[in-house]
Amino acid sequence: MANFWNGLGYSVLNEFISSFLHGKDGFAKPARYEVVIGPPSGIQSGTGGGGTISAISQALDGNNNTRAVSYNAETIAFPGRNLETKEDLSTYGPLREIVMGSTYEDVSATFYVSSDHKEQKFFHDWQNTAYNMNDDDNFGANYYFNYVGNIDIYQLDEKDTRRLGIRLMEAFPKTIGSIDMSYGSTNEIEKMSVSFSYRFWKILPGGGGSSFLNRLSNIAINHVERKLISKLPKVLTRL
Repeated sequence: MANFWNGLGYSVLNEFISSFLHGKDGFAKPARYEVVIGPPSGIQSGTGGGGTISAISQALDGNNNTRAVSYNAETIAFPGRNLETKEDLSTYGPLREIVMGSTYEDVSATFYVSSDHKEQKFFHDWQNTAYNMNDDDNFGANYYFNYVGNIDIYQLDEKDTRRLGIRLMEAFPKTIGSIDMSYGSTNEIEKMSVSFSYRFWKILPGGGGSSFLNRLSNIAINHVERKLISKLPKVLTRL
């Protein structure tokens, strides 16, 4: 009888371990993630206006800069959330904590820097949509919805399928860190830190999306298709 219970115990334990090591419900790993940066809402909707904003919009969203910067996110974190409370003094006895609202912490990320510093220029241009930092623009602040966008952070499984996501709503790069340079760092890649401010975050469902490699394939196909269409005479594109 003892052998039966021992065998049953080992069977249950092996099934439990196997489900986490090889099953779809295994432990999440911090190195399996995906970041998708959405450009500012004003750029997406084409409401950026003229002049400097239009030039910045083209710099941000042109030449697949947004996608390239997203892929170079080395570190990022799922954000936390805090409930603001206030002591209820209207009753006797032990105090109650009454929820009054919620606060959200900034999200910090680290990005690899390409040789042309496209990542640094990308975030500088994004900040310029919020506040013009050029002498000829008189250092003026711009309309809120012209410089906020969304940032999606996904947890991937072993098959690179999105299992869960967090969307930072109305986000923008609040702080761009310095980039360290050193003659002694001959074999290292430059990195830059960016701190994002946002209004709130919400959960994105996962599990039903395609794998990361399939999404890359679809992106490449769409990019080639757009390039081919752009080369066609206008009369053919209307057929």
